[in-house]
Amino acid sequence: MLLADRAKGGLMDESNTTNTSELVVEKAEDDPSEAARRAVDTLDDIEPAEEFVWSRFGDGPLPSLPKAAAIHRAFKVATEFGLPETFASALANSVVDPSALRIALNNPTKINVSGGTIEVIDIDMFTPGLVPLPTNTRTMDVRVYPAGGATGHLGPLIGPRSEQGISHGLWIQADSVEHALEQAKRAYDYVLVKNPLKDSVAARGIVMPVTVVYFEMRHRDNQPAMPLLGTADGSSRVTGAHAALGLNDPKTTCYDFPTNRDSYRRFVNGIVSSHPASLGATAARKLRAQRNALITPTRVFLRFKPQPGGAHGFGRAVAAYVGMLHVDPPRPWTPTGKLEAMAEAVLEVLRSAAVLDDVHHDYLAGLLTPQAAEEAGLPTEPDAQAAYVLAGLLRSDRRKLVDQGIMEVTAKRSVSAPRRHDVIAELALRPTRSAANTLLPGAVGRERAAAMRAAYLRAAHLPEYASRRWDVTGREPDEIFECARAELRRPDAEQANPEAWRNRLELAALAQYHLTAYEALKRDAMGNKGGDTRGPHELLKLMLEDERGLLLMRQAIVDGRAGNPPRIVDISGTPILGTLSDKGEIQEGSNGTAIAVTDHWLRLEGFPSGGPINRPVTLPTDTPSMRATKLQEAVLNTVDHIAKLMEDLQGVEAPSGGRLMDQRGWPLTETSDIVMSLATVQSKLGYWSVVAEKQAAQIDKDAKGDDEDSEDDTHTEETSRGWDDES
Repeated sequence: MLLADRAKGGLMDESNTTNTSELVVEKAEDDPSEAARRAVDTLDDIEPAEEFVWSRFGDGPLPSLPKAAAIHRAFKVATEFGLPETFASALANSVVDPSALRIALNNPTKINVSGGTIEVIDIDMFTPGLVPLPTNTRTMDVRVYPAGGATGHLGPLIGPRSEQGISHGLWIQADSVEHALEQAKRAYDYVLVKNPLKDSVAARGIVMPVTVVYFEMRHRDNQPAMPLLGTADGSSRVTGAHAALGLNDPKTTCYDFPTNRDSYRRFVNGIVSSHPASLGATAARKLRAQRNALITPTRVFLRFKPQPGGAHGFGRAVAAYVGMLHVDPPRPWTPTGKLEAMAEAVLEVLRSAAVLDDVHHDYLAGLLTPQAAEEAGLPTEPDAQAAYVLAGLLRSDRRKLVDQGIMEVTAKRSVSAPRRHDVIAELALRPTRSAANTLLPGAVGRERAAAMRAAYLRAAHLPEYASRRWDVTGREPDEIFECARAELRRPDAEQANPEAWRNRLELAALAQYHLTAYEALKRDAMGNKGGDTRGPHELLKLMLEDERGLLLMRQAIVDGRAGNPPRIVDISGTPILGTLSDKGEIQEGSNGTAIAVTDHWLRLEGFPSGGPINRPVTLPTDTPSMRATKLQEAVLNTVDHIAKLMEDLQGVEAPSGGRLMDQRGWPLTETSDIVMSLATVQSKLGYWSVVAEKQAAQIDKDAKGDDEDSEDDTHTEETSRGWDDES
């Protein structure tokens, strides 16, 4: 078991946990007007370049700070366009040129997205007026969800979501301001490590447009909602810009600047009103970095209009748009991030189609604490949590909606069964991965959660999970096993009935969690063409068709939930005592200990491919003859390699034509050692060849002697028979 270890100092041992709030690099000062001064200090971290690379503004003049009257006129035009006042105000105060905003709003561009159209404008904006979306999908790898049961963590933010129908923006919900800032800082720090663009932005600025959406940061503790402009795409670039500007505390951009426009304007003006030419070399370099990071081209999403009768909301449309950029090339997320993005889209589709209510949506998304899940009558054991996701989302009657969600964030026209199963299995492991993320690097639970992922995803490829009907019932392992054994013993004619697998599949889904967690079931080795290439799902299938396999699954659940490795049992279900040899053979003995299941044993002894496998011979150490043979082979390979290098070297052509080495030569001072070494090698090879010839001659002589002896024996035998005849 993984998450249950939290009760026994295992995976959730508090001595191994870290509190994200303690990882804050530096607490920002309370006065936001000090941000500009902090920026100069931060820029000391930026390495100077030997020569300046291209940047948008170079040492030329920056656009001046817009006047208040121009901002007000742009605000009025934006509200007349139909934007909410909070959106219009944030936009008018953040654009570089308010007059350009007025012109753009008169002729927005329409782009087609999944489920409808979005009106957009392209315009320059000041980066301090933007915030990276705090729900950045890049951070999914390290999110800590309430379902993991970890204490001291506030969990991810809810959203982004939107109202149905025509919409101008999104909303994200936090428990409190503290919660919002903790998650924003967590995303900021993670992006700076995983996708560091600070130096690049400082050197040349942001070249390609970032995608900006309006959203409200809402708070459950009744604090006022904060209207913000966030980057649905381009968060890494804006994070790099903020780092280059010294805006390291999200509080400054998320709460201080939006509520104190004077401090925001002083910050921007402190940069646009200065010029590198009037400064010394170091100060000029710092100012250039600030200037490059201050302004970015943007594409602003103004208004989403769904297709007639469509169920899409703005949130789904934005997720689909961003997913097209990142789930497939050119700018991919991590494998886990890509699958998580698809899983989020799947859950949103199911919720929009009223297949999931809010409680079940939040449970599958990992947003319910174990206590809340128990109150809702939903599984809380980690293995059952994961199995519940598989059972609920792999159902054939939900396949169409699941595929729709996956396709919304990819460029694929169809969804393969392996991708569908991977997405759902990744979601099933979300609580486990979430709990592991709270542990220190190197902790057993964290390593175990990482190691089980590939095998668990592959085990979830078991076709019967999707083609048969089954559920997670909450029964004890013994009860599930008895019913599963009864299913197995039913006549072959009844095995095709989809109802005949309910108990076996529930048993398998629970057991695969522990078998993969303790690496008793591993992913088939990639490139292992000559070995056992069966995947974990194929081994599970064999176990489902064998009574001992069912017994092993039952034992895996019992042992795993107790925090122990799954044990090998005999045909009566009793754990076997003894040891397991390196060859995978069980050596029973009453004085031994219980034997843990290993992937090697499952493949070699438990469920071999094509029947029993011949045991490989094992030599404890190399003999002198074996060592010599290996060295001879290495010499032959090296000589072949040298010959190939010499051939390639001889074939190099000179710029003027002909062979380069024939014109340039190779000084004897460099080649003399090579020649001496080759001469020594030649001498040894000549000597050894003579020895080999003598050995061969001796063997021929011995063989000839044996033949003569054989002829003598034959003659004697014939003579003997003649004497017998004569007698």
